[in-house]
Amino acid sequence: MPHEFVPAHAGRIAFFIRGQTPKIQRQWLIARLAERHREGAASLGLLQQLAVISGMSATDYARQHSMLPTLRVAAHEVAPALHGSVDRPEIAKFVGSRLHSEKVHLCRKCVAEDISHWGFSWFRRTHNLAGIEICPVHGDALHLVNNPDPFSLLPQHWIDLGEVECVEHESTSADEVKFQTRLQESYELFLDRDRPFELHSIYVPLAQRVNELGLRNSHIGKKPPLSDHVLSIAPRAWLARHWPKLCQKKPGAFFSSLDRLPLSTVTPGTGFAYVVACATLFHSAEDAALSLATPVARRAAVEKKPMKSQYSPEFWATDFLEVFNNCSGNVTAIAKQLRLDRSYVAKKTKSLGLPSFKGVSSSAKWRALEKFGAGASLVSACADEGVDPRHVEELLRIASSSLLRTVKSVKKDKQPRPLLKVLSNPS
Repeated sequence: MPHEFVPAHAGRIAFFIRGQTPKIQRQWLIARLAERHREGAASLGLLQQLAVISGMSATDYARQHSMLPTLRVAAHEVAPALHGSVDRPEIAKFVGSRLHSEKVHLCRKCVAEDISHWGFSWFRRTHNLAGIEICPVHGDALHLVNNPDPFSLLPQHWIDLGEVECVEHESTSADEVKFQTRLQESYELFLDRDRPFELHSIYVPLAQRVNELGLRNSHIGKKPPLSDHVLSIAPRAWLARHWPKLCQKKPGAFFSSLDRLPLSTVTPGTGFAYVVACATLFHSAEDAALSLATPVARRAAVEKKPMKSQYSPEFWATDFLEVFNNCSGNVTAIAKQLRLDRSYVAKKTKSLGLPSFKGVSSSAKWRALEKFGAGASLVSACADEGVDPRHVEELLRIASSSLLRTVKSVKKDKQPRPLLKVLSNPS
């Protein structure tokens, strides 16, 4: 049925076959039914099994009947796979049947219309999106199902049993109704998509809009961050119900869930965060759709040239040890003092047999190394400190790297020359 999502669809099929059944039996029933349609389907995830039963491709089914479009709004891949794609089967299997809200909701008027037209009702994903408390069709408050297994029966049964409760929301507040309408429209932008946004193509439009509004798109700065803007736009009562942690943050403080969205980060945000950002940054869902649809030019990758040190080999063999000691082995501090790239310094210190001293005063492996250096056997030193000998061996290998290279060099110099070369060049 339209907008019926994965666990609700599975529940309705099971109910029509066997009546009210526990979740584990429903899953077994759907697996057996899918296997009848296609051999091997029993090993697939619930989303893929329902697609088989419905005679649909997994990608079409995922777009129309799962929460994946709102759970995976963006992905860091250059060309994200389609929702439900066989290229990423683990996503469809383990994420495809997840809910987007903590509770399962229904609209009484939708239920009445369903029964009048179809003779039964079904749960809709448009009623079960995080932060949505009103029906997008009727504008009435949604009702939540007060049962731990809401998909064991159909919506009309829970109404008849009196196991539904009207959600709390400010129905008299025009601002809140307007905001929730814009929120619902923003969700529609993602529900209609067949795949996630490439991360680059969503953070750039958001960053541009943040700049237009005079907000900051960095961790620190004098301008207010996106999270402050959301606090000033979204109704405070709604935020207190759906994002209480955001309400507790100090003005100007970086709130990662929201404020990383316009940054060139490698970690996508949640669907809820993206929807709230779109609903507050743009005047309408149409404006947001236009901005997100604008092609974003990707910067050409700059090939990093190998870094050359301006310091002589003598410096690294002698004076560098003093710098290392003064900075307590802190690679970042060393790189800053020498004005070198941190990764270059990290590789250099390792090649010189100088391991990172992180945790040197509290780490068990360092205490075991000290005992080994004082004369204890490696096995007993590690046993005393309860540490895996392999971790101490790793430190020893790093610290011995210079010695090992010298040994190889000496052996190479002392190797006898081949006989033919000696005969041809007796000197």
